[in-house]
Amino acid sequence: MEENYDNYEMLQENPEERVNNALSKIDSVCGLVGNLSSSFSETALAIANTKTEIARFENELDRFIAESQVSLEKFKAVAPILSTQLENASKRIDKITDTILSSSNDSLSEESLKKQNALVDLLNTSNDTFNNLLVKLITI
Repeated sequence: MEENYDNYEMLQENPEERVNNALSKIDSVCGLVGNLSSSFSETALAIANTKTEIARFENELDRFIAESQVSLEKFKAVAPILSTQLENASKRIDKITDTILSSSNDSLSEESLKKQNALVDLLNTSNDTFNNLLVKLITI
């Protein structure tokens, strides 16, 4: 019944008002369609950007995995060698330290002090070698 009332009101309006009302409604619909269209465009752009970022992240991940595998293979190849070298350097340091400690009870002659000094220098060198090997192992 209300629809009939609306039609009756439309008939009571003069033709110019009806045209203006129709144009106003068309303008309103065009505005809504424009808003929807721009929202769809923005959404499509956001989706495209997201897909691009995902592809970039996948490439970075693939590169990281490849680099990690190469590093792991290097480590597997070099680690046993460096481990043996570290073990030998450690034994050498222990032997030098034992020699220094056993000779510390000797006399304080000039020759004994030179020998101890040389042993301490050798211990420092061996310690440096050990540290360098350890750094190599860590940075593979």
